[in-house]
Amino acid sequence: MAWNILIVDDSSLTRKRIRRIIEMADLDIGEFMEAENGAEALEILEDSCVDLVLSDLNMPEMGGAEMVHRMKSREATKSIPVVVVSTESKTARIQKLLAEGVRDYLHKPFTPEEFKEAIQTLWSKPKIDSGDLLTQALTQALEVMALVTAVPVDDDMATPQKTVLAQIGFTGPKKGTILMLVGLDFCKTLAENIAGADKANNESALDAVKELSNVTCGLFLPMVVSSTADVFDVTVPEVKKCDNPTQWDEFVADANTCILNIEGHAIAAKLIIEDAATPAECN
Repeated sequence: MAWNILIVDDSSLTRKRIRRIIEMADLDIGEFMEAENGAEALEILEDSCVDLVLSDLNMPEMGGAEMVHRMKSREATKSIPVVVVSTESKTARIQKLLAEGVRDYLHKPFTPEEFKEAIQTLWSKPKIDSGDLLTQALTQALEVMALVTAVPVDDDMATPQKTVLAQIGFTGPKKGTILMLVGLDFCKTLAENIAGADKANNESALDAVKELSNVTCGLFLPMVVSSTADVFDVTVPEVKKCDNPTQWDEFVADANTCILNIEGHAIAAKLIIEDAATPAECN
């Protein structure tokens, strides 16, 4: 897949040199676009499909730092990776930009090999198993909220007959849904642990599962962001009781479902996730 690159620099000679270096790096590049400053770059980003921005910092009218801040504040541009290309060394300003979501830094002048290494690292990040991250988030939520811990899954673990299905959705750089199936008995135990109460009714049990799904989602999302500037919208958790004993078997039949043994209680969780926008979706 070819990638479209926007080069932002107030020097036309520098833009031409950067383009030449990229061409010498022998990468799969689609279209080159150029801008003299950050303001012009933002206009191009509004009307064009851009997969990567290479930007200088010191430019008239609008510098690279302000351009990055405005990109991160806009839904359509906040996920586009930016690489700073500057004569500055790794100053405090560059370190701040990296912390705010700039993906990398290249010092002028740079070689085709240096560019290729930086960009291939950027585009070839190892795939993270989101299911494992969901398991980590759910385990952490249970430990913090209810002071219970996960133990290895074994054959003696009883599967719940009466269950509660919790669902919470999120949208942003990634969008999806977290589904959680929990036994009603454990829901009551969860509520009792959270509140420090002796007995919990059904209403408290359902409320506890809502909060569990909410906290789990809150812990999970920071694990999958590509930038500290990424922002998500999260739906209100929904729960539903079910007395059908086959629901558990149907839920865990999906290979993407993770099962936890929480001190003898079985909990199942499933993640449905997809990128909200990818370069292939640009027109």
